[in-house]
Amino acid sequence: MSRVYLIRYGLARSLGRFEGDFEGLDPGQSVVIRTHRGTELGVVLGESPSALASSPEPAPILRLASPEDLDRARKVASERPAHFAACQAVFEDGLWPLELIDAEPLLDEGRTVIHYLGPHRLDASGLIAAFRDRCGLQVVLEPVGLDVPEPEPEPEPEPVEEAHGCGSCGSSGGSCGSGGCGSGGGCAVKSMVAARRRVAVDA
Repeated sequence: MSRVYLIRYGLARSLGRFEGDFEGLDPGQSVVIRTHRGTELGVVLGESPSALASSPEPAPILRLASPEDLDRARKVASERPAHFAACQAVFEDGLWPLELIDAEPLLDEGRTVIHYLGPHRLDASGLIAAFRDRCGLQVVLEPVGLDVPEPEPEPEPEPVEEAHGCGSCGSSGGSCGSGGCGSGGGCAVKSMVAARRRVAVDA
């Protein structure tokens, strides 16, 4: 019978719900799980409370961690400094708006999680290709901390109105339609603009 467990995993000690046909897993027991990042070790905390049943679908528990899995986990952990140095070199060679925090190798061969400070939403296809070409690493980008706010769009400039209000047509206190701007109550400047437009159309 399938059961759902709370399992902690990763350098950030993330917590997730995982499901598998394993009964009576003890707290502290190591298991191999499949996360959104790849294949990695996790530590069982206990069965998932029923109150969390409406949460997103649990990810799979692949198996109980074997001695080989534990040896593999220790080996990839010892490779962290080398992965970090290789990743740092890639960051320094490009103009990426990111700051490398840590590199976390997973159980999958050549798969590494890059923990970084920077924007959470970005087009990382070029960066991922650079890691693959330079280091042979398949990287997963995992942001740390709050997202960088997007810059506010600059307001549109206010349209500049032509400086020919009816009060500047040569009359004192006159207004369009009041007879103070010329005969027929029309503004002389507006009449000139209209005449120029008619000339442009006729031309």
